[in-house]
Order: sequence, then structure tokens, then C-alpha cells
Amino acid sequence: MKCARTLRILGIAAILSLLVMAIPAAPALGANNIIVSPEEGIIGEEITITGYNFTVGATERQVRIIFALEDVALYKLIDIDVETYEEIGWEDLGLEGDTDAGEFERTFEVPDELNDGDEAEDVEAGDYFIYICITTTSGGEDIIRVKEEFTVIGGGEISSIDPDEGPVDTLVEITGEGFPSDDDIEVYLDDVDSDNEIDIEDGDETESDGDLETYIYIPETTAGDHDIIVVVGSSEAEAEFTVEPSIDLSNQSGEPGDQLTIYGTGFARRSEASIYFNNTQVAIETTNTEGSFDTTFFIPEGLSAGSYTIEAEDDDYNSASAPFTLTVEPASPPTEPTSPTEPTSPSSTSLTINQSGNTIGSLIGIGGAGFAPNATVTLKYDDETVATTTTDATGTFVATFQAPASKYGNHTITATDGTNTDDVTFTVESVAPETPPAMLLPLLGTKVKSPISFDWELVTDASMPVTYTLQIATADDFSDDSIVLDKAKIAQAQYILTEEEELELAGMETPYYWRVRAVDAAMNESPWTGAGEFYVTAPFDFPNWALYTLLGIGAVIIFAIGYWLGRRTAFYY
Repeated sequence: MKCARTLRILGIAAILSLLVMAIPAAPALGANNIIVSPEEGIIGEEITITGYNFTVGATERQVRIIFALEDVALYKLIDIDVETYEEIGWEDLGLEGDTDAGEFERTFEVPDELNDGDEAEDVEAGDYFIYICITTTSGGEDIIRVKEEFTVIGGGEISSIDPDEGPVDTLVEITGEGFPSDDDIEVYLDDVDSDNEIDIEDGDETESDGDLETYIYIPETTAGDHDIIVVVGSSEAEAEFTVEPSIDLSNQSGEPGDQLTIYGTGFARRSEASIYFNNTQVAIETTNTEGSFDTTFFIPEGLSAGSYTIEAEDDDYNSASAPFTLTVEPASPPTEPTSPTEPTSPSSTSLTINQSGNTIGSLIGIGGAGFAPNATVTLKYDDETVATTTTDATGTFVATFQAPASKYGNHTITATDGTNTDDVTFTVESVAPETPPAMLLPLLGTKVKSPISFDWELVTDASMPVTYTLQIATADDFSDDSIVLDKAKIAQAQYILTEEEELELAGMETPYYWRVRAVDAAMNESPWTGAGEFYVTAPFDFPNWALYTLLGIGAVIIFAIGYWLGRRTAFYY
């Protein structure tokens, strides 16, 4: 019974406590009070302060209204505790017996500067304070009696953005109003960050009435909707621009077999873009982090002169097209050697070679004479079969193929019909990619955790495709004994370590270093990048002693609960 009574008393006390907390505190009668309407606003907006319940008497009383930056308590002093402020003005409270005695109303505009105190400051978006000081004929005007918080919000809005969609490098006109006057304009893409700032072509300052008219070019970025953010002082406004994919060609016309370069912008990030000529796929390229790419291909043979369409489409179905004109009929094949009228001996065979270039992927034409009539001829590039063809009745043939991926230097092209054999030499270019890839992730000095990923910019080269070699070491000079990973022939500009490879990197406080280089299809290697420093976060390993300790504590708690329940049962029974 005693326990139940105690519980009832505690329950009633808890309910009373909750009721007390739920009753709002009423303002004390006769207290000095003000109402600020609205409680937030932009620079230049009109704000009204209404005061009531101020004490009056036979002596004339006034209030001094201060708009300040510092946050101080009541009864502090202006010009001592508050040094950065703008004086809004003075208002009379009236005399005893007046119908509106003890009341006042003042309307003012949110200032753009605080320059009445010892310290001057421009007003920016953030929290400020309105202080009321009361004065009489005997003084006392510097003591703060009433305090209210006021929030300055960024003003200004974008009236129009023209156009509001288009490809990268579109010239865009931005107009706006309500911004701070005669102030510098900054424009950003998606985020207000120095890396995302857009260069202004014209109109980099607001007018005296706060209007703006500025022009920018849309920077390199991915397809889709993006925020164009205008910042003037503490004011910030944004509008939406839709980036559309676009392609440009190195030439607008050409002949079958010509080499053509295509440049794409405004596609999806790190997406495979397929290139089509007259609906036939001729190349595929991966876009970079900004949705751009460039690649080179050969105009297909066998097409007549006329107008054609070149199209690029990525994995997200973003696509763009451009017209292309074939100016002449397909180029003639390599000149055929004059064939003898009668079969010749093996020693009389001959080969000629025509080529569009000396890079991997170049078109190679081989003409042969002196081979067996109506025979199958096999062409090998070193030891790799690259084409087969059939001679005519005079023992001549023509065959074409693209130079396969192979090391820079000389390569032997052999033609044989099983009896007659001849060869020519093709030399692959030996120019390495000029610059190494730009390292992206991990950032210098950061800690990484599983899955550990490395990211860098794509590299293009005359001999495509380009692959990459990644090295990770425990020393920044990448000495042989310090290298823990040496991964070659990486096809993408990114590599994620496997579980086995991650085990090679212990979670220590000592740094690791990584670097990467590009290797073109002719095995020409770019210089290495610099050494990027990173740390590996050790996986959490719950120690056995802690586990045993927790189990022991749990056992003690269970025993104590059981003992208490046993004693309680014995008490009642």
C-alpha cells in the first residue's frame, strides 16, 4: 500500500509539472513592449515598430531607436557595449493624461550601412537587433530598455534569363532588380563556390537603382537543368538554365576514308557516347566529368556524294547531330601494280602500300601482284591475321584494313596465297601523349575507406584507345620496394580496388602515394603525374577484451535483476 501511495503522489506531481510547462507566460502588465513588423526583410524594405505600455509622467519622455549588429543584454549602454549601429530616430511618448500616452509608431527602411557608431559596417544577410532606449529631460538615453531581433534576408530577384536553354557556350542575358546599388556582380553555376564562378562578359556591376543586366557564356557542364546563381553583396537570386547536348566537327565536308574529329559537349557525366555516320556506328567514346568528349574516326567507304548526318548519343539518351557533306565519290583503292600476262614465279610477286596515316586505326591499303590466279590471300600484321581476299585471274588483289593496336615502330605486313609470299613495312607513330592525366580523387592528404576509388581526367591521343597505368606506393619516389600496386591497361579514367588489393593497404597513420600515366594504343607512355598523398581508414575491429567486459557486465546486471525480483516476491509472499 505504501508503494502504491508513493506512485500516486509522483504521478500527480508529474501531471502538475506538465500543466505548468504548458501554460504560456503572460507579459507583465505595464512592461515596455514593441512589435516589429515584419520580423525580417531585405535591405531597403520598410519596417514598422509599434511601442506600447511605456511609462509616462509629467516630464516629457522620448525613446531612441537603434538598429545594431551586436547582441547584448538589456541595460547595456549604446556606444560602450554597442558600437556598430544605425540610429533610426527619436519618438515622443507623450505626457500623463494624453489618450495615446506611452505609445509610439515608427516606420523606417532597413539600412544598407551601419555608420552612426564607432565602428562602421555594411549590412548583409543575417541577424540584427533593434534596441529602444528611454530618455527624459534628465538624460539616460543610452541605456537599453527593450530589445527585439530582426533578420536581414538577401534581396533581389532575377527578372529574366534569355535564352533559358541551349548548348555549352550559349551567350545568356540575365536581368534583375532589387539588388544593392552600384555593387559588384558575381555569377555561379549550381553552387556559390569559387570553383563554380562564371566569367562575366559584360555588365559586372548593378545600377544605381539596384537593377542589373549582365551577360555570361554557359560553361562546360553536363546535360540537364542547372542553377544560375547571381550574388550581389548579401543578396542572392537564382534562375534555371537547361543545358542541351551539342557536337562540332573538325570539317563540314570530306571524302570517304578521310579522318574526322568530333567534339561533344553537354552530355551525361562519364557516359559512353556512340558516334553514328549515316546510322552506322563508327566510334565510341567516354565523356569526362563535365559531359564532354572528342574522338576521331574514318568516314565509311562505299557511300556516294551527298548530305549525311553524324549523330552522337550517350547512355542516358542525350543526343545531338550535325550535317556532313561527302564532296566526291569514294576514293579509289590503292593503285594496282601492272599484272603480267602469264603466271610468274614466287620471286616475281610485289606489294604496294597506301595509308591514311601512321597512327593506330589508320586505314591501310595493300595491292599485290604476281600471286596465284583466283587464290585466297591471307594478310597478317606481324603474327595477327587482319584480312583475307581473293586474287583475280591475273593474280592481283587489293585489300584494306585498319592498323591494329600495336607498339610504336616498324611492323611487317605479310601477304601469302600458300605458295607465294611477300611483305611490306608499316611504321607506327612514336609520339607519346604530351601531358599526364589530371588527378581528381582522392584529394591530397585525405583519408579514404572501402571501397577505395581513384579518379582522373580522360586523355585523348591520335592512337586511340588510351589506357592507363596506376601505381600505389609507400614512398613518394615510387622506388621498386615501395610499390604495393602496379595496375596496367585500365580502360576507364577510374579504378576501384578489389578486396584483395585493399588488403595490401594497411590502415596505418603513414601515408600512401598514388600516380597515373596514359598509354596510347601504340604503347607510347605519357609522363607520370605527381605523387598524390592519401591515408587509409582502418576498419573497425572490436577488441576481444571489450567484448568479454561487456558480457561480464551484462551477466552482473541480469543477476542483480533476478536477485531483486526474488527479494520482491519474497516480500509479498
